Amino acid sequence: MGDLRWRDGSEERLLAVLRSATDRSTASDELASHITDWPSRYHLDRRRTNLLRPLSIGPGMTVLDVGAGTGVNSRYLAEAGASVVAVEGDALRAEMAGVRCQGLDVEVRVGSATSVTRDSNPEGFDLVVCIGVLEYAGTDPDAFLSHLASLVRPGGALVVAIENQMGLAYWLGADEDHLGRPFVGIAGYPGDTGGIRTHSRAGLAGLLSGAGMSAQRWLYPFPDYKLPVAILTDDAYRVPDAVNFVDQIVGPPVDRLRMGASAGPDSRASHRELVAAGLGPDMANSFLVVAGADQAAVDTACGGDVVAWRFTGDRRSCFMQERRVTSVAGRCVIDRRRSFPDDPQPTEPSWLSLRPAPASPTDYLAGPNLEQTALACLRAHDLTGLGDVLARFDAFMAGLAGPPSDDAAPHPYLPTGSTAVLPGDCVDLGLDNLVPLVPLGDEGGLTLIDDEWSAEGGIDRELAAIRAMWKLAWVTVASGIDHPWPRTATIDEISVSLMGLLSGSVGADPLERLYAAEAELLAVVAGGSPADHLENLRTAGRRSVAGSSGSPLAAIRSRLSWLRRLPGGRWLARATRGH
Repeated sequence: MGDLRWRDGSEERLLAVLRSATDRSTASDELASHITDWPSRYHLDRRRTNLLRPLSIGPGMTVLDVGAGTGVNSRYLAEAGASVVAVEGDALRAEMAGVRCQGLDVEVRVGSATSVTRDSNPEGFDLVVCIGVLEYAGTDPDAFLSHLASLVRPGGALVVAIENQMGLAYWLGADEDHLGRPFVGIAGYPGDTGGIRTHSRAGLAGLLSGAGMSAQRWLYPFPDYKLPVAILTDDAYRVPDAVNFVDQIVGPPVDRLRMGASAGPDSRASHRELVAAGLGPDMANSFLVVAGADQAAVDTACGGDVVAWRFTGDRRSCFMQERRVTSVAGRCVIDRRRSFPDDPQPTEPSWLSLRPAPASPTDYLAGPNLEQTALACLRAHDLTGLGDVLARFDAFMAGLAGPPSDDAAPHPYLPTGSTAVLPGDCVDLGLDNLVPLVPLGDEGGLTLIDDEWSAEGGIDRELAAIRAMWKLAWVTVASGIDHPWPRTATIDEISVSLMGLLSGSVGADPLERLYAAEAELLAVVAGGSPADHLENLRTAGRRSVAGSSGSPLAAIRSRLSWLRRLPGGRWLARATRGH
């Protein structure tokens, strides 16, 4: 029957999905199309294996995946060429892992971690991977880690991923991931928790050292290790102007939609203060630790001069990218690369494409970007200063805008009748992608630092401005910033207020035009239907700093979102929103 502690209720449904799938690969677009809730997202999201990208995995390696779950990490390891033993205590999840890894060099075993011994594997493993498992080790995590360490062959490494008991999200009031209560870990897990517990950095470092793994490299996934969009090293906290650097790489450090009852204070400002105080590593939300008996073993498993990784959001595999920030001769450079370079880009629709990565790394431009400067004005309730920032943004767009090309074909971001058009590489012309060449207030311009997309024929200037203001409103709410408007002001309402500060016109019905265009863009980038994306955008637009939505019915609507999966369910789900 298996150990039901790990079950989330999605197993039977997802087993059927895996069995029927023709593409079970790590970043399968087919599997991602079945995401309907948090459990299915956790098991099927294309971002899950971002966590493993800092590791050196290749042919000839042997890897033990402890607590393999539904096999997503085992699949990634085998796709990279490793020979994998996946051990899972729940029989149903082990069956799912077997289906998912079918045809690859993966041996799935049902049992506990202690069922794997050196007697049954006398040569040991090059890598023992323990992701989201140590917290269930019971009252004797020392013995658990010592056993895993005994399975590591000489020169090999143990990899542990776990939430930080003292993580920023928990201090801001987020529910403890496993027990569903706020502050229980910070208070030392009082009472009966069934042996479930996480550890602080100092505590986990001591446990690993006690197991003979005293050489350690610490990495910090954000917002957590489950679906990381950024991973930092200790060196990321040591670069010049680390506060702005870390803030740019991480963005909102906490997923407020999973905070529980308390929305908490400004998480991004809190994170900046922690980094400035030298507490960033100790209060990261989660850890990824590569440990070995000596430093050479750790460097073999996860070496190099990478300072930080930044990953794209949930996209089709052919569009997923990562940026590696490395330190070269005392300066930081950015290397952009596709996560799955063998996946061809679609030929249709032809209006949007991913630009080739630069042939060589580009310099990281230090200092605050325009978004960070705008957020500082919002925190200070300084609308005059914010207006000055947006005026600079306006001027930058004006310098790029021109008339449409005579042969430009209309597309969602270049509707018929556009009169002022930006170059095609301005798809992501948000304030977060603009860096002053000199400090604000001095003479000088801005530079666009993220031009990964290209839109055939260019981008309508009004739509680009609307999109940039909506993105600024979104990050304001996602970070919980104390902005000048009421806490109940929604993303939609804040974005309209921001548009009012622009000197240029955004035309009539700006949000309706934005949502229509963005839904079509997301259907290309992430897959799925424009109708679904349109509904999700409208839902996101109703969120506020006061809670997940500006409406007291938000919780009811969220719980009834499953209606969309029923025949005629889209109409039923829409009816619960009152329109």
